[in-house]
Amino acid sequence: MLLFLAVLAVQILLPVALITGHAFVRPASAPGLWLRSVSLLGLCGLLALVGFWAFPPWWTPYVLVVLAALATWHASRRLQHHGPHPGRWRRRSEYALSTTLLALVLLALPGVISGRQVPPDAVDIAFPLEPGRYLVINGGHHPLLNAHFMTLDDPALADYRGQSFAVDLIGIDRIGWRATTPLGTEDPADYLIFGQRVLAPCDGTVIHAVGDRPDLPVPELDTVDRGGNELMIDCGAVHVYLAHLRQGSLRVDVGDTVTTGATLAEVGNSGHSGEPHLHIHVQRGTDPEAPLRGEPLPVTFDGVFPVKNARLVRAAPE
Repeated sequence: MLLFLAVLAVQILLPVALITGHAFVRPASAPGLWLRSVSLLGLCGLLALVGFWAFPPWWTPYVLVVLAALATWHASRRLQHHGPHPGRWRRRSEYALSTTLLALVLLALPGVISGRQVPPDAVDIAFPLEPGRYLVINGGHHPLLNAHFMTLDDPALADYRGQSFAVDLIGIDRIGWRATTPLGTEDPADYLIFGQRVLAPCDGTVIHAVGDRPDLPVPELDTVDRGGNELMIDCGAVHVYLAHLRQGSLRVDVGDTVTTGATLAEVGNSGHSGEPHLHIHVQRGTDPEAPLRGEPLPVTFDGVFPVKNARLVRAAPE
């Protein structure tokens, strides 16, 4: 709940408060008006790239951009009709706040943009889910885009380094909701991705399989068995790891040979999973004592680089 409230405050309440102030607080100068307009639009654009848009849905930041543009128009009309506010401190505050906000956006933007570019060493695999609509909630190679990226250079997380470029996927409907209610429920079965078939992303051999872990109520987390029900496939040059699978849904076992597109299991909510989603990553090598202690590799799905907040629509074959 605290995480939800924090996300709501940063992604909705703060931008709405700034947009409202931008629209109705009388500008102190024309340059100040345009400076705060650019900084506000930049903030909304940045949130569209790095925000967690499972709720509210993915299109929310674009609504904020439109509202910010309308607020700029309204503020410019006030400036034309009433002139600039005469207060010296108002002008200084306007410059200070807008400059600070713009600086934060400009500091974050280069890394976020570069983190959305396809790395040259990306490994291409098949999309790992049955046809449907999906949203990437972690993907890319920058901390603001991918929470897994923190494992790349942290010695304390060396046992999990193989997941540094991992991708997390949830299911959404045409409107953008990911569950039967906008806020979600405790029942993992109420989430659209729960029970979706997980497909083999490559030809290979199953070298690790766990399928008896329970699916937990949302947002309960298993802090000990982080992967929950999981599979690792040896695809030859690389290993593909899939986690948070549904209890009892595995259709393969260690030693089985799989072909691309074959059904492996179903998406669940086992392990360290705040809500039902599929975790997938590619690594080179593995360790029996720590299966995720491999060399992390970026991944593309059928040539598409899955970055945070990207919508991936897979149609059923005709």
